[in-house]
Amino acid sequence: MPAYDFRCNACGRASNIFYKTYSAYDAAQAAGHVCPHCGSRDMTRLISRVALAKPTVNYANMSSGEMLNVLEGGNTGEVNELMRQTGADQGLDSPE
Repeated sequence: MPAYDFRCNACGRASNIFYKTYSAYDAAQAAGHVCPHCGSRDMTRLISRVALAKPTVNYANMSSGEMLNVLEGGNTGEVNELMRQTGADQGLDSPE
């Protein structure tokens, strides 16, 4: 469901407006977006922050030198993921 942030130029309040489809947004754009607070059609669309997903790393296919660099790097998130991916095939549940 597309959601857009707007600021009303009449009352100055910010609003997050949801549309069921992109075509509903296009229709509202043509007619003018309506402020839910004061009913004005004088709205400005705000640009909000965008989140980007980091690419995943396959630690199981790394060489031992690359794995050592990850361990020496000190990033606990990377070390945890390295241990999770490479230790999955180890029988760590046995008492030996």
